[in-house]
Parts: sequence; structure tokens; C-alpha cells
Amino acid sequence: MQPSLPEHVIAAARQVRSSAPAIAQAQIDFLADLIRLRTYTGEEGPAAKRTLDEFQRLGFAGVRTSSAGDALAHVGDGPLHLLYDAHLDENEIADEADWPHPPLTPIINKGKLHGLGASDCKGGVATIVYGAHLARQLGLTQDCTVTVQGATLEEDAEGFAMRHLMEVDGFPRPDAVLLAEATDLTLRRGHRGRCEIKVKVQGKAAHASTPELGENAILKARPVLDALDAMSAKLPEDPVLGPGTQVVTMARTPHTPNSVPAWCELTIDRRLTPGETADSVVNSIRQALTGMDVEVKLATQQVRSWTGLDLSGPAFFPGWLLNADAPLLTAGRLTCAALWGRAPRVEVWKFSTNGAYSAGEAGIPTLGFGPMEEQYVHTPQDQVDLAKLLKATMFYALFPLVFSFIMQGDHANEAF
Repeated sequence: MQPSLPEHVIAAARQVRSSAPAIAQAQIDFLADLIRLRTYTGEEGPAAKRTLDEFQRLGFAGVRTSSAGDALAHVGDGPLHLLYDAHLDENEIADEADWPHPPLTPIINKGKLHGLGASDCKGGVATIVYGAHLARQLGLTQDCTVTVQGATLEEDAEGFAMRHLMEVDGFPRPDAVLLAEATDLTLRRGHRGRCEIKVKVQGKAAHASTPELGENAILKARPVLDALDAMSAKLPEDPVLGPGTQVVTMARTPHTPNSVPAWCELTIDRRLTPGETADSVVNSIRQALTGMDVEVKLATQQVRSWTGLDLSGPAFFPGWLLNADAPLLTAGRLTCAALWGRAPRVEVWKFSTNGAYSAGEAGIPTLGFGPMEEQYVHTPQDQVDLAKLLKATMFYALFPLVFSFIMQGDHANEAF
């Protein structure tokens, strides 16, 4: 059942819709500045500094960076704490010749802003910065403190910087996290996890002119590959998130083309359902490869922040799923309903996000909403629709007021 919205929330939604166009050009200019900066994982410094400048210009409080280089600031001072998160790092360009427009040159064409990171996730950064700004302008933070985070390291190590922020820097645990990743103005309540496994097949080195004296590890990998492939039909499945998947994505051998390879290391991408652990995944692969001369281990994700902090750690990123009757999800639906007269679709992501830490590890209620479209993520068609950008900004402006309403009294237990 949907709780009835009070008149002050309906009036605030009208105010958000009428006020948002006035900030649109400044938001576009900010996003264009971010796109001009090449900020691969670990190189986000220029974008973090540009975001801090925008926080200062817009009058945010507590403008600062975390030790891992996240750009942080907040609006409001209420007891309910919301964290708005979007990341500043972007996927690396494979071949610039594939791009219809220069990737670091923001270009507007037919109402869409094109450029590297527009859809993942600089469009999200512009959304939450200006959404929180509009909430402060209109006095809609209510009982909330809204922290805005331009996050780092997400592309290579989703959640690592957020974990360090909360567990080392001492950032106070929020009541909810909102992720401004690509959802095309729908809500996302979870995603599968992922992990990276290394399987090393042992052989015996010999000169390539006398291969009979060695054991070719590449050839010994053939039954290993078959066994790994056979696992796919038996992986755990979640009724909402779907089945887990497992695929060999890389093979590595010694860099000696005139020798029989003494080893062959396979890299496995495993997508996880909630509840799977690093030990359960590694043990399942070891069991499937019983009797083969292999070593199986969880990979280490190597990552260093632009501030010089080494955050390397196990390449394990848990899956998560927000309950269908969670107050946070109710607040997201009601926010859209108040603004546009209808609740949005509720789905799950195919890819992994910083929610791997916030929800998957820390158990913080987490919800996704953003203007960008998944079809453009990590492609040369990278873009964001500017009309959708402004709509998502309205969502983030009104959300603190609706969340405050939902968390009062019995509304926290009501759902659609």
C-alpha cells in the first residue's frame, strides 16, 4: 500500500519542478568541466578538486577530501544521515578512433551531452551535487544531513574507497546510501556481486626445440577449462538477481616464446548471488578441479588512490538486494510519484557498484537512481540526456523531505 503524501510534500514537489530549470546551465557547465578531465582510476585528483570548487561556490558545508581522495561536502544538519554517492573515475579509452566525438571534448547534440564518463559516472556526480544544492536552496533537507560524495576508485575496486572512508577515516555510518549510477530514471535495489579468481596450471619448462622434455601448461589447461565451463550450469541462483555466472577472461604464461611454458594462469570472473563468500567460491572451484595440478586462489585487486594511499585488497565484491518493502525503496517510489505522478519501475543492475560495500558488506540500506542509460556505459557512445539529468536532480532535491516523512511514525513500515 502506498502512504498518502501530505500537502507540504506535494507543494514542495511543485516547487522543485518550477525551480530546477534555473540551475540547469550551471549544472551542464560543471559536468562539461568534469568531462574535460581524464580521470582514470587512481588519477581522479583533478576531478575531485573541480568538485570541491563547485561545493565551495554553491555554499556547501564541510568541504573536504577523504584520505583516499573522495570529494565530500554536506547540506542540512538533521539527525537522519543520507549519503549521495557517484564516482569520479572513468573507464579507460580502448581506441579513441572508435569514438564519434573526441572523448574529452564535451559536445551537446540533440539534447544529449557526449563525452568520456558522461554515463559512468560524471553525470551522476553532477546530479547529486546539484540535487543537494537545490534541496538546500528550497529548504527541503528537513530532518536530514545529506553528504555528497564524489567517489574514487570505483571502476577498478568498487567499494574500497567507501570502506576506507567509513572504517578508517571514521565517517559516521549513514542511515541510507543513494547511488547515482545509470538507471534511466528507474530505481535499482541490488545487483549480483563479483570476484576474481586465479587458477594456475603447473607444467614443466623445456626449450621449445625439445618440447618432449617438458610439460606444456597451456595444453594441460584444456581439461581445466572444460571443468570450469561445466560449472556454469550448477552455479547458485537468486529469484530476483538471477543466476551466477563464471567465465575465463584472461590467460597468462611466462614471456618466453622459445620455451615450453612452465605454467599458465587463468583469470576467472565470477558473478555472485547474495550469501556467497570468498571461501565458498574458491572451494567450489577447487572441488571442480580435484585431481588436476592447479593452484586456486582469490586474486588481489591492486589499487592506489590519487593521494598515494595503497588500498589493494581481496578482489571480492559481495552482491546485495534491498527488501521489496524497505522504507528506503518506498521513499524512492514516493519521490518519483510526487514529482511525476507515477512510481517508476524497480529493477536490479547487471553490473557492480559501490553498493558492494555499503549494502553487501556494511548492511546499510542502499538504493540506485540516476539519469544515465546502461546501454552507453563503457562505450564510445558515452552520453547523458540533459532532460533526464535535470529530472534526476529534482529527485535528489525532493528525496530528503520524502525520506524524512517516511521515517516518521508508522510510515517506515508501509510499502507499495
